[in-house]
Amino acid sequence: MSHIPTYVYFLFAGLVWLGVKRLHARTIRVERLALMPVIFGALGLHGFFGIFPQASSFDLILAVIGGAVGIALGWLHAARWSVKIDVATRQLTTPGDPMLLVLILLIFAFEFTLHYGAAAGASWFASPLTPPLAAAIWAALFGLSAGRNLNLATRSARASQRSKLANTGA
Repeated sequence: MSHIPTYVYFLFAGLVWLGVKRLHARTIRVERLALMPVIFGALGLHGFFGIFPQASSFDLILAVIGGAVGIALGWLHAARWSVKIDVATRQLTTPGDPMLLVLILLIFAFEFTLHYGAAAGASWFASPLTPPLAAAIWAALFGLSAGRNLNLATRSARASQRSKLANTGA
């Protein structure tokens, strides 16, 4: 633990605070739905290629599969929510949900484990299965956030479309 940069503790605390805030209902602009998937995607790519700079085709195939599974699960997770959509202001109100907090904790635990394995020369880290499994897990974590937000964005777009049709009398 002494080799962990100090900023990591502050980053972790800030992200946990953000995750705890998401336990309560909130109203956001539709455009903000892109933010967390972009952050998770960028962190996942940076993390994967930082630890495994020589990605194989198999790694990438498992990443696509992991991402697809994550997107499907994220979509299904958000599909059960009752969401209030204000088409005029392009805002939606979502219920409180622990998903972001869980994702943050999973990502930190996963990253810490991989970095520890690399630094300690752990035998499991040298396994040829580690890079493709890591790619699949990183992509699945990204996919959970992306699927959830794609569901919400789709619902908002449909509500906007219905509103436009109702206003034109079609």
